[in-house]
Amino acid sequence: MPEVYEWMGARPGDIVYRHPDDRIVWGSQIIVKQNQAAILFKEGKAYDVLGPGRHFITTKNLPLITKFLSRIVGYDRSPFNAEVIFVSTSDFKGKFGGRSQTTDLAPLQFHGEYYWEVKDPSAFVMEIVGNQKIYNSQAASEYLRGFFIQTSIDQLSHYPLVKVMRELDEVSEEIEKNIVPQLMRWGINLIDLKYLGVDTTQEYRDRLFWMQSGVSADKLITLKTVEKSTEHLGKSPGAGFGAGMVLLPELMRQAEQTRSRGTADKEAIITCPNCGAHTSPAAKFCPNCGTQMGVSPKKAQKFCPNCGDKIDPGEKFCSACGMKLV
Repeated sequence: MPEVYEWMGARPGDIVYRHPDDRIVWGSQIIVKQNQAAILFKEGKAYDVLGPGRHFITTKNLPLITKFLSRIVGYDRSPFNAEVIFVSTSDFKGKFGGRSQTTDLAPLQFHGEYYWEVKDPSAFVMEIVGNQKIYNSQAASEYLRGFFIQTSIDQLSHYPLVKVMRELDEVSEEIEKNIVPQLMRWGINLIDLKYLGVDTTQEYRDRLFWMQSGVSADKLITLKTVEKSTEHLGKSPGAGFGAGMVLLPELMRQAEQTRSRGTADKEAIITCPNCGAHTSPAAKFCPNCGTQMGVSPKKAQKFCPNCGDKIDPGEKFCSACGMKLV
């Protein structure tokens, strides 16, 4: 007896539906509603695609599957097995989110949304429904969501953190262009892709702030070192509340002065005339042997590095404290 194949109870947001009866009887009807397409699928291949309307199952209306079945004796008189798969051609919206990493190894959290439609029902049924064994809307939605998450993880890893944070719209457009060819092979038209937000850890937000302020990478390392040292001092026994914060400006000033001097400091280092140790040009006495700096070797006086008492030439031990001299 002829039957009617129809997607009953289709709701907004439904993507795909497989009719439960896969025994097709010649003379039956396939009813396709607006924004739908019906595909006859058999042995891993999509054949005839039927648009909106009432279609009678005849050899004339189904030329592709008829050609396939013509190799079977008596095909036009007996029921044949084939799946009737309905696909919605409406626009759909999906949301996604996940974690990735940028080229500068910054951890990145992202979330966004995408709008899409089935442009080629035959390719969609072949690549998504048939090959992936996805026969309901929830499974199809989850599959595409997983695709956008995995693609985002891979694509965002090709960008530095500064570009992602400052030029998110441009990054979205570039990623969209990169994934469109794959979606087209699945019969999907990507209408729009938007990353609504990205974020990183507090540490990298701080780094980004300093870099945006014009602080170079080497200075940034110095500032981070000072910050950690300050935190440690603030937690040390006997430190009052905010001790680290009080010391921070001075430590940062010293760190910046050290950085700014650079090579000039290295060139200004002087050598002790007595023991050859290197010291700062501001030092009045050698920190290694106590010799007076800034005078000729003959006139230089030597002092004990332990107690500061004057040492006469030839003495091997300090007469005041007994310390062995270099």
